[in-house]
Amino acid sequence: MVKTERGSKNAFNISDPRRYRCQVYHYHRRLSRLYISVYKGRRNEPAFYLLFSDVAYLEAPMSWLSAEFDIAERADCIDLMARVGLVGEAIHQFPDAYAAITDYARLYQVRSSHSAIRIIASSAAFLRNPPPDIE
Repeated sequence: MVKTERGSKNAFNISDPRRYRCQVYHYHRRLSRLYISVYKGRRNEPAFYLLFSDVAYLEAPMSWLSAEFDIAERADCIDLMARVGLVGEAIHQFPDAYAAITDYARLYQVRSSHSAIRIIASSAAFLRNPPPDIE
């Protein structure tokens, strides 16, 4: 079961998530869906896929080590949204000004010593296989 609460650690409940590597697999522009293929160790076939829906922001290299995604606290998500222009600075004076956006946005992040991995999306899911129409 995928966690949805802000402040959650290891959102996908992956056992030993640091033994995995991730790669951007596909982004469906019209639906704002991001698919990430996840590989265990040095294997060449993905062990599974992660789907992020309603993606508003992506900061990541094309591939990275670790599948340890955490969900940041609401304030961290809002701060990043304001910094990159997804919401206006009025959010700090009027917290409910962008409630239609901020109530559903989640900041998924992987702490890596090599690079920042941050994804703002409304939800995420664990998939065994990607939909056949994107392969």
